[in-house]
Amino acid sequence: MASQSRLSYLYSCPAKPFNYTTLPRVVKDNSKTHPDQEIFVIRRLDGSRSSLTNTSLYHQSSQLAKYLASIGIQKGDRVALIGPNTLEMVVGYVGIMCAGAVVLNVNIDMTTDQNAHETFRLTGTKLVVVDSGEKAELLPAIKAMLQHSNFQNDQEQGKEHINVAMLRTANLDGYQDVPTFKSIAAKDLSHIALPETFPEEPAVIFTTSGSTGKPKMVVHTHNNLACSPFSWIPDVDYESIDYNDRPFSWIGGTPVFHILLRRSRIFMNSALTINGKNTDFLWKVMKEERCSDALLFPYIIRDLLDLSQKNTDDGYRLNHVATGGQMIDSLYAKIMDKFCNHLVIVYGCTEIMATNMFGPLVKGDTLISGEVGRPYPGVEVRIVDEQELPVLKGTVGKVQLRGPSSMREYYGDQQLTANSFATGAWFRTGDIGKISCNDSLVIIGREKDVISRGGRKIYPGMLEDLIKHIPFIKYVCVVPVPDRRLYEEICVCFMRSDASEMTKEDVKKFCEEHLYADGTVDGIGVMPAYYVQFEEFPLLSNGKPDKGAIRDEAVNRLHLSLN
Repeated sequence: MASQSRLSYLYSCPAKPFNYTTLPRVVKDNSKTHPDQEIFVIRRLDGSRSSLTNTSLYHQSSQLAKYLASIGIQKGDRVALIGPNTLEMVVGYVGIMCAGAVVLNVNIDMTTDQNAHETFRLTGTKLVVVDSGEKAELLPAIKAMLQHSNFQNDQEQGKEHINVAMLRTANLDGYQDVPTFKSIAAKDLSHIALPETFPEEPAVIFTTSGSTGKPKMVVHTHNNLACSPFSWIPDVDYESIDYNDRPFSWIGGTPVFHILLRRSRIFMNSALTINGKNTDFLWKVMKEERCSDALLFPYIIRDLLDLSQKNTDDGYRLNHVATGGQMIDSLYAKIMDKFCNHLVIVYGCTEIMATNMFGPLVKGDTLISGEVGRPYPGVEVRIVDEQELPVLKGTVGKVQLRGPSSMREYYGDQQLTANSFATGAWFRTGDIGKISCNDSLVIIGREKDVISRGGRKIYPGMLEDLIKHIPFIKYVCVVPVPDRRLYEEICVCFMRSDASEMTKEDVKKFCEEHLYADGTVDGIGVMPAYYVQFEEFPLLSNGKPDKGAIRDEAVNRLHLSLN
């Protein structure tokens, strides 16, 4: 019998108590203790900036919360929030929670997004708060959503319809009378009392891709959020100013954590950095805003490394750069040559939030691909076998996590919730890994197929189900192929029926007509990059398509490198 010390288990003891609180309480406290701190700053390509102080955030979000209460939004109601990274979206996020309601984060990727419609139905959404963006970049997606769900508008009213509110004026036919934040701000709502919120009550729902293509709805309470190790770096003795442009609707981009920690956050619209064309401006912004730390997508690190020396040889350094969301290897350590003093690798998932940290690394440290370090305080990690029994240290197995920031449930799906946890409240991550001899978690791969593009997890099933609707498509298999910037790209491999003359251009056109890219929160959505036609798919012994062989053939035909 192996001794307990040799089993694959890690735990980090908290150095201080967790903060048992709620977001509305912290927002109010911040406005009193640090009223003039710029808690959120948005930067634009024209060089301009706008900000929210703790005071302005408190007053604007309280006004929105009182409006929501005045129209009948009650404690625990689900209020959907849709839009890009803007200051208005921060106010929307906080205002919904200050009203005691639950923020339902929704992403729109398809032109006829039935997933959004189904999400509204399953959650009993009472109101949808939308922001089309400073340049109306999400307007087409929002129009499509409004057309395919049961919303109140200028002509149709009724209890069976979902209310709509706009965070900014938008040119939407049939929605000219819909309240905007400008009109809400002008109302006298001083007589409205807001409900008190408590730590164990639900606060946010994050929608994340499911293996079937339908979103899973991850519910987190105020206490989950307050207990999360949301500071991706160790405790520091300086006033932090962070850069983070991950979409607000993602767990790694939610504005909640910066409010709870009272750390200033600089951001831009996520779509501005996805194309790799604005990297020099991004670096300029971080310098001008005196950022101390940054959470960067891996592809942004690659973009920074490609900048010419004249843009970067200025002596400015970030203290820490944190990254994650995919396998990080020694290439990314080069960021410490001229951009930062320390590199931090962060590991986690939407259901448990950030769980592990490798680093802070310094120049010259060894970085092994997949190594994600020790758990954050209060988090437990173990590796188990097929019977879900702990294995010996160094043995490869299934990664399971347990911690104070574990989700409450998958909304409306008790069976999925139960299936996601092993005995003892251990969350099944779906990752394969091991614990090294130096007590560091090393991720080796996934139990199931998933495409990791630019930090976003994309399940092939959603796209395969869509493309199957093309007439004369016989079989379709969506696989990941390597990409230098984004880690992986989406490749659609398909077989047509014998009588069809369909080409890959036809399949590409279909995807462009049914999927959004530019008008999504991250500026890329789930749009495939490659299309490969097969005469026959290679098969496994059980007769199913051999996805590994299909991927290898696609990589070969596209002349891509696996290195």
